[in-house]
Amino acid sequence: MRLLRPAFLLVLALTVLGTAGVAAENRDPVAKKGVGLPERKGKDAGHLRLLKVSWYYNWGDQTKLTSEARFVPMIYSGRRAAPEQAVPFLLGFNEPDHPKQANLSVEDALAKWPALSAQAGFIVSPALAGNPVTKDWLNRFLKAGAKVDAIAVHWYKGADAGRFIKDLEQIRAHFGKPIWVTEFAPQTAADSAATPGKYSQAEVDAFIRATTRFMEKTSWVQRYAWHDSGVGTSALFDANRELTPTGKAYAEAGR
Repeated sequence: MRLLRPAFLLVLALTVLGTAGVAAENRDPVAKKGVGLPERKGKDAGHLRLLKVSWYYNWGDQTKLTSEARFVPMIYSGRRAAPEQAVPFLLGFNEPDHPKQANLSVEDALAKWPALSAQAGFIVSPALAGNPVTKDWLNRFLKAGAKVDAIAVHWYKGADAGRFIKDLEQIRAHFGKPIWVTEFAPQTAADSAATPGKYSQAEVDAFIRATTRFMEKTSWVQRYAWHDSGVGTSALFDANRELTPTGKAYAEAGR
């Protein structure tokens, strides 16, 4: 049996280690993990790559970006028409129960919904600003027979992972459908602007780790997307377009 020279073994070892390093740097994005990306505020495909997400939305039905991440369109309000062509996934109205968001009555939403669902292979419910279980809006919408394949959830109740998990479990038990968490963070943008240091970096990092770990292992949570507050410890990017500590924590989430 021919013995390999030490020099050859060293080259082989370095080659293997180098290949492993490249593989580690180019790991596929986490399948469930996404982000709400405001393109109109200058966010682009570079931001998506930094976060290592597999999907994104921009609160609209079109994107200008070229990215490996899947774009999921949204029909933000009743003023937007249904997609002209069929789409695999479609997000419904954004906070129709909020006067400064979609601001739609249940009746108006029901009148517009069939045109949306007809163009969607999979349609996600309107996402409420209020609690979808205890508030009437989504309960009335679904009781009227609106076709919905998953429930959209917005969550901003502090850096309390236990409360987050409990709320998702209650929503799942109540509606019996898969969940897409399309916005979540300890603080809204307005709350972050008012009190940017309300939650410490350690608290936010722990919240990200615990919530994403739960969502990754829970089959009925199909997708989730962090909401970038722009300032404070819920912000993903700094003024130089680099990841904040929170952005770095989210980029590594779910692995």
